[in-house]
Amino acid sequence: MRPTLLALAAVLSLALPRTALAETPPLTGAALAEACQDAKGDAYRLFVTPEITRQGAELKVQAVGIGLNNPWGGPLPLACLKHWKLSVPAAATLSADHSRLIIADKAVPGTQVRLTAEFDGKTAAVDFTVVAREAVVLTGYWSEVGDADCPAGEPLLRELHFIDGGKFEVTWMPFERYIDYWGDYSFDPATGAIVLKPTGGNHVPADADLDGKASTGDDGLLHFSGFFFGSPRGGPQTPRTCAVFKPH
Repeated sequence: MRPTLLALAAVLSLALPRTALAETPPLTGAALAEACQDAKGDAYRLFVTPEITRQGAELKVQAVGIGLNNPWGGPLPLACLKHWKLSVPAAATLSADHSRLIIADKAVPGTQVRLTAEFDGKTAAVDFTVVAREAVVLTGYWSEVGDADCPAGEPLLRELHFIDGGKFEVTWMPFERYIDYWGDYSFDPATGAIVLKPTGGNHVPADADLDGKASTGDDGLLHFSGFFFGSPRGGPQTPRTCAVFKPH
């Protein structure tokens, strides 16, 4: 099932690519000119992966177009974009071909940065916040796995996405751009307190309990306690007091 047009607009306003776009050789000459021409008329976004922008990290930069030409999102060659700019130049450096973003070793944690570029008379942008090298952050994609102390539910919650800037998305069964529900979240790494507040969705479970604790361990797993993401579309699910996720 695909979301309605209204819901789709909300989904696209939040969603990042579920996986990195496939690596392809850079286009040049006539092939590049044709690709740039074909992409005109869409809305454009920039993305960096991985999404955790830690001090000293090197990230991949990607651009996508979303619109009539690419209703579910398609790659836009970086060479089509011009006038690249970092709002805080001291915080990061772009490679010559704009495909890599290197966060400065001494970038101040908490610094908010916007990377922009122009194409077809429009500005594509991505915002990120510099994170301390060892800071506990939730940003990125997670999938439920469970462990000996906290068995996984059935069906598995296959996609939990925390977006830099305090947004989240929850999807039991990913399909194209479908998302079950999304909203805002707050997380205190010192205490582990986490609260998710849905603001919309295609399926917002009435039985969800989205106020609890979250922690990460040396194994890289994300543990929730006193928390329940709700029942999926398939029917009622027995509330659980814990859930365990791995990054993906």
